[in-house]
Amino acid sequence: MANDGGMLARLERWIADTLAALQVDDENVFKTADVWKHQIGVARSGVESFDAYEPFAFAAYSRVDADRQGGYDLRQIFEFAVLIGVGSKETSVCRTGNANSLGTSRIRELVIAALDGAHPGEGFSCDEFKYVGEVEFVDLPKKHAIEMHFQIPWISTS
Repeated sequence: MANDGGMLARLERWIADTLAALQVDDENVFKTADVWKHQIGVARSGVESFDAYEPFAFAAYSRVDADRQGGYDLRQIFEFAVLIGVGSKETSVCRTGNANSLGTSRIRELVIAALDGAHPGEGFSCDEFKYVGEVEFVDLPKKHAIEMHFQIPWISTS
C-alpha cells in the first residue's frame, strides 16, 4: 500500500514547491522553502536558527473547518500557514529590505501573488487558494517573520 501522505500533506508539499521555485531577477527568493518540520524552535536555539534557513518559507497545515453542501456533501476548508522569515545585519532591513535583499514586506507580496487564486493542479479536487490574513510571528531588530494564512475549500462527494 502506497502512502502519499493524504490531501493535507500533498497540499503542504505543493505550497513548499511553489515557493521554492519563486524567483526575482532570476534569483531564488528563499534559501529554504519546505514543509514545516519544526526547523525553528526551542530545540534549535529558537530565533537563532533563523541564520541556518533565512530567508525561509515553511508551509504547514493549520486547521480545517467543515460544513455540508446541497445533497449533504462534506465541504472542508483547509487552512495552511506559510511562515516566512528574513534576517539582516542591519536593523529593520529584515522587514523593509534594501537594494541588495528583500525584506518580509516585499516577500509577503510575492507569496500572495504566487498562492492567492492558484490551483494546485490535476489530482486535487479543490478550489483555488485564498489569502485570508497573517500575524506577526517574530519582530526583532535583525529578524522578522510573519505567518501568512491561506484557505482552500475541498468538497468530497461519495
